[in-house]
Amino acid sequence: MAEAAEQLRDETTAEAAPPSPVYGHSLLLGRYQINPNAPLGELDTPSAKAYAVRDQSEANRQLFALICTPGLPPRLEMMTFLRGNELPGLLPLVEWGVVDWAPLSQRCMAIIYERPLGGRLAADAFGGSPRINEHDVVRQVIEPAIQALSRLSSRGFSHRAIRPDNMYFMDVEMHEVVLGDCVTSPSAFDQPVVFETIERAMASPGGRGEGTASLDLYALGISLVFLLLGRNPTHNHGPDQLIQAKIERGTYNAVCGNERLPLLLIEPLRGLLADNAETRWTFEDTQMWLAGARRSPAQRKASPKADNGLLFGGRDYFSPRMLAHVFSQNTTDAAPVIRDGRLETWLRRQLMNSDLADKVQAAVEIARAHQQDALGSNDYLVTKVCILLDPAGPIRYKGFSFMPESFGPALALEVLHRGEAQIPAEMLARDIPSIWLSAQENNRQWTSTIEKVFALLRMYMQSMDMGQGIERCLYHANPGLPCQSPLVIKDYVIDVAHLLHALDQASKNIDTTTRPIDRHIAAFIAARTEQDLSTQFRALTSANEHSTIVAMLSLLSTLQSKQGIADLFGLANWVGGHLGPAIAHYRSQTTRREIEREMPRVVRLGSLPQLLDLVDNPAKLQRDEDYFS
Repeated sequence: MAEAAEQLRDETTAEAAPPSPVYGHSLLLGRYQINPNAPLGELDTPSAKAYAVRDQSEANRQLFALICTPGLPPRLEMMTFLRGNELPGLLPLVEWGVVDWAPLSQRCMAIIYERPLGGRLAADAFGGSPRINEHDVVRQVIEPAIQALSRLSSRGFSHRAIRPDNMYFMDVEMHEVVLGDCVTSPSAFDQPVVFETIERAMASPGGRGEGTASLDLYALGISLVFLLLGRNPTHNHGPDQLIQAKIERGTYNAVCGNERLPLLLIEPLRGLLADNAETRWTFEDTQMWLAGARRSPAQRKASPKADNGLLFGGRDYFSPRMLAHVFSQNTTDAAPVIRDGRLETWLRRQLMNSDLADKVQAAVEIARAHQQDALGSNDYLVTKVCILLDPAGPIRYKGFSFMPESFGPALALEVLHRGEAQIPAEMLARDIPSIWLSAQENNRQWTSTIEKVFALLRMYMQSMDMGQGIERCLYHANPGLPCQSPLVIKDYVIDVAHLLHALDQASKNIDTTTRPIDRHIAAFIAARTEQDLSTQFRALTSANEHSTIVAMLSLLSTLQSKQGIADLFGLANWVGGHLGPAIAHYRSQTTRREIEREMPRVVRLGSLPQLLDLVDNPAKLQRDEDYFS
């Protein structure tokens, strides 16, 4: 009876539930038909939903699409490299592009992949229900993964999304294993903390960075442990507990502990999970092992650790690295420990590191000398000291934590998802990256490149002109990020040509009293074109309305000419409605009336250059000036 009642309740609920909406198909490049009514949840990634695809040129081809989350910058350069480039061991990326996506009522980035017919290797990221046994791991997982990662590394790329649920069987027979998607979100954004090295785990998800192949090898090692065990042995650890365990015991001991692992695989696991990147196994080491060579495992280099801990937040901490991590999370309590000399004394007496103690003491003295400005603030001092304590770790400032090469994605997530631009702007204005860069003792060529990037971003940040500021930093540092202006945000604009078409379409539905250029559009144009448009951008910021209006038209006109776009009827009409100040600039009433009579005809041509010539013709302006001078 109870079962019958439950069945009736379910049937009633089903009848009462509104029907699911039916959406029209989306077409990519006139060929790939993406069906929003056919989701493929078994192929979803944490940041992208999967849907069935039909190739209109090859109907029998097995494909699927991942629809990216708007506002999350994809890895555009890597997408371009992987498109049509079938690398053994990698899920083949067939095509990518922007499509109209009815479920979200906007345009979205779509990535088309070959469909893995055998499904996922494991049910979840932590190796649940693995569909492979330990005897096949070497041949089916390690060998193809090393081959794929080696090819990527040779072209300057890393995967950064290696975990058990992102490995697939390409064939129904479940023989061929490939690594899955790695482009729909920033590097390592979707990775649980356990898959990241100690340094990268302390950064925010958007700030973990691409890094090098060594990070992929580490993630592969973690993945192998989970696949062999069929579970995550650290599941009871929170992120901070896991980081502390890795720091104090080393990753291999913290993750594997006393777990029973195949003897054959203990050697490579120890090598892949070495916390010191210099001793971590490389492709060559792994390939030598695959070929049968055996080597003595590298001795773990222990993190500096004191006999007696430094009390902070009710706990004793024994390593500078862990102190950097907890200090960055509680600046208010950390600052007094640093300022009153407790940290410096601990470093000198307990850690026996006079050099580091001297550096901390110098930082405190500099802060005292700048009590009246930002360089003496608690936030600045704690950030500086955290870098001294853990130079290999991320830059940590007011909760904004990132590895330097990943500033772009970290900034995008901070601005677009948290609505917070002030903290990254402060970080640039106070030149905090230079502190981190000066603390790096190795690889000066790499740090020199990063230094130039931040110098350029700081220059953009310091300018208040249109086309500059934090918006310019946002687009310069994120080549794959679409324009975030409210005027075109739903159009997923990734290039200037598409921007003009999007503005043309926006004119049909928007309040045209709004001007067609805002700070986001100006910065997007500045970052996506090689033309020198600095004169127009400066004029856009002018207090003189005539100068601003003419600069706006001049900028859009230049882009239309450069892109060779014939007709922009809606945009021409939109801009035309704002040209009153440009017309009023002429002192001759006759000239003003002539322009006003010609305006409708020129607008109907859809040509912004002709519109510019109508209202800002040099000869016409000169005659007007001569007549009234």
